[in-house]
Amino acid sequence: MDITVVITSIAVMGIMIALGVFFAFKVVVTAEIKQTLILIVLNIAVPSVILNGVFNTEVSDKLLNQAMIIFGISIIFHLGALLLAWVFTKIFHFESVFAKKMTILAALGNTGFIGIPLCATIFGPVGGLLAAIFDAGLDIILFSVVIYMLQSGRGLNIRQQLKSLVNIPLLAVIIGLTSAFIGFQPPEIIKQLTALLSGLAAPLAMLYLGILVQGLFAKTRFTIYPQIWFPLGIRLIIIPILALLLISLTNLEDLIIHIVIILSAMPTFTLAAILFSRYTGDEETAVMTIAFSTILSLLTIPLISYLSVLWLS
Repeated sequence: MDITVVITSIAVMGIMIALGVFFAFKVVVTAEIKQTLILIVLNIAVPSVILNGVFNTEVSDKLLNQAMIIFGISIIFHLGALLLAWVFTKIFHFESVFAKKMTILAALGNTGFIGIPLCATIFGPVGGLLAAIFDAGLDIILFSVVIYMLQSGRGLNIRQQLKSLVNIPLLAVIIGLTSAFIGFQPPEIIKQLTALLSGLAAPLAMLYLGILVQGLFAKTRFTIYPQIWFPLGIRLIIIPILALLLISLTNLEDLIIHIVIILSAMPTFTLAAILFSRYTGDEETAVMTIAFSTILSLLTIPLISYLSVLWLS
């Protein structure tokens, strides 16, 4: 992994977030505008990154093997991260409902909204595709274990969870890998379309995060809840370092190792705000954590990348 590429990518990401903050200061950003940006990123841009990765990659047995490995790692990683964060909530004696919130905010990263575009930038189309498969593992944990935690004894609606699990990026992974497996070659117009649309993912995602940050600071006047150090420290420092130490003990190829390390260092996942609003009525805690973790990740992602280069060299 070229640390210079990582630092440059993160710097560009930070500039785009700053542009989003500036835009939100100048223009009244309504809930409809925010929702439109989310829909474009998640339902058009990110699926295009995934399909572009498939269309520009020779799908061999090696790639399919990489996909299965990184999906398995994702399931294990996210379950382990939830368990680790939950143990720390017990050590610091957080109350039951608050402990669940802190566990989720600390354990789960923004592997889709930020991780997929970033990996595509750093590692190319294959990186974006493998990052999407890693994110698919997060989706499974998110819409099963995490929703069950947030429902707090109200029962698990299996039908609703399955419905939530089916999303456009996940369908893009399935369609892309299936078409590659059967040897289907899409028309050139489709290849060009997905290549162009995939370029929207990173800019729009970063602009949206900038808008989110500005909205939070305008609302809270930079006040934070006292325990914010907990999800920030675990999500941005402890989990990435543990991931680095553990995965360095394996015989996995360098590409998978570096992708996992990068994705383990992502800030708190954006969907937390929506889930907390729906299941706990406490959107502000999630939004505050997302905003601060995203800002700090501009420093911690290059740091973790640099440590990984030193450790693995």
